[in-house]
Amino acid sequence: MTVSPILNDHAITRSRVGELPNLPPAVAIVYPVEGGTFEVERVRTLGQRWFGKSRPCFVVDLSDHRRQAAVTKTPLTCKDGGHRFQATIDVGFRVHDPALVVARNVRDALTVVYGYLTDRIRLCAARFAITEAMPAQLAVNQELDREIRLPEGITIYYCKVQMEPDEAAARHIRELEEARRRARLGAHTHEARLGEARSEEEIEDIRTAARRRREEQERAALAGRPLDFERLVQEHLVRHPDQTAHALELLARVREAEAAQHEIRDQRHAEMVKYLIERGVVREVDLPGLRQGVLGPSAVGTGVAGVLERPDAGVPPSFVSGTSAQITAGAAPAAVQTGAGPVQWGGSTPAATAAPPSGLVPVYLVLDTSPAAAGCLTDLGNLLRSVQTLLANSPDVAAAIRLSVITYADGADVLMPLTEVSWRTGVPGLNTAPGCRYRPVMRRLKDLVPLETERLKEQVPRVLRPVVFFLAVGQAEDDGEWPAAHAELMAHTYFPHVVACGIGPGRVRTVQRLASRPELGVVAVEGADLAQSAVQFSVLVQETLLHLGRSALAGQVELRLACPQGLTPVSDER
Repeated sequence: MTVSPILNDHAITRSRVGELPNLPPAVAIVYPVEGGTFEVERVRTLGQRWFGKSRPCFVVDLSDHRRQAAVTKTPLTCKDGGHRFQATIDVGFRVHDPALVVARNVRDALTVVYGYLTDRIRLCAARFAITEAMPAQLAVNQELDREIRLPEGITIYYCKVQMEPDEAAARHIRELEEARRRARLGAHTHEARLGEARSEEEIEDIRTAARRRREEQERAALAGRPLDFERLVQEHLVRHPDQTAHALELLARVREAEAAQHEIRDQRHAEMVKYLIERGVVREVDLPGLRQGVLGPSAVGTGVAGVLERPDAGVPPSFVSGTSAQITAGAAPAAVQTGAGPVQWGGSTPAATAAPPSGLVPVYLVLDTSPAAAGCLTDLGNLLRSVQTLLANSPDVAAAIRLSVITYADGADVLMPLTEVSWRTGVPGLNTAPGCRYRPVMRRLKDLVPLETERLKEQVPRVLRPVVFFLAVGQAEDDGEWPAAHAELMAHTYFPHVVACGIGPGRVRTVQRLASRPELGVVAVEGADLAQSAVQFSVLVQETLLHLGRSALAGQVELRLACPQGLTPVSDER
């Protein structure tokens, strides 16, 4: 495509100008003059009178022209010299000096205009990287945002350039961006795996420490006690009460072996005494003195008197708590009972044992460690120590409760898994962390409560519904997300009772949404000191735990909140 500003290929007479096809309304008549100059006659309408009809002339188009074109032939190399931009030009131009156009014989204005523009665009593109197409476009348009008069008599009055990387460069940029995305994703995946690995290591450390603690307790309990066969069987039955029949069978075999050994020894003693009498070494009247003096005092089933005494004479002691055994002169067991009842041989009476609790209740203490709770963090640490003291001093209540401690800020951390609290239980320390989100702790509870409830059900006959004490201090940053996670937790088969306590200003609405029932939500009174409110929450937790443990001993969970002074039910706030 070309745009020729000179409408006739060669000079024609002035009278023939009107014969030119598609003559625009604004033209200029250029007359060559001897000496190399030109005269210009501007014609606006074809109705004007023509002068000099016989003079030769050129007709020059003075109208505005707009064209769009893509720069394809001229390479727009970027800053690195290896990649290229592609550009689309929207340009407007007109003839401002028809004499120059004729003098320079400009037959294609586009060649002149595009030649100038591509040169300017190429110089500007060389200053930018291939990923900086938009800054390069802005710089080019700022430079060309003016009226530009070219020496060929043509004026560029409008120019807009759109620049972008060519296909090869665009592919290169996409590959770079994809590589960056993969790198970012890999970094996040690596961090997640590191967190999981640290969590697994911490959990394994806790389990290992608990296992070593239990082993040390067992060794301390067994220290100084004789480890004969009966003691070993007793310890085995404590750990495996379902294997009572097998243990009793082993004990019977041991008794039979011992009786056989005593019989062999007594027979040898009798033969020796008979030999001494036959040889005249001793007389029968000397046998009592021989037994007491030479051979030493006789024990049951041993010594020379073994010919008169059975080695299994007497009653052996019981070897397991709640179970007694009596073996008679190598006889087999008279009766064996398995299951929940005691094992009896020969009608012996079982020993009395303390009754275990009728049910266990898992309790989760969820504490806020966001920056909003920094003013009461010391009091929350004291809360944990007070709960330990309470349960350690009430072993019957502690036996019916399994306690777990979870903290939350931007995430949720299990500081203490479900455990039976005693003086040996380690109290975790508390530290503030940035952020305050409820959704992670809701999701952690949804994972832990069913799993640990099922685990407890494998260990005890009855597990009561879990109870969660949720302390809310800071404003949740994920207020639009955590209610859905809370609903999922409460929709589970093992949904817990949630006792929610809010301390600090504006906690009523949050507590109402957190508590599983309206009567299980409490808040601090208006204007209360944060640390004092944490102490009152500690009192609430301790009193409720005592009531929970005592009701669990009776085989039920009865939640009753007695609000201490400084806390009030949310139902009273409406």
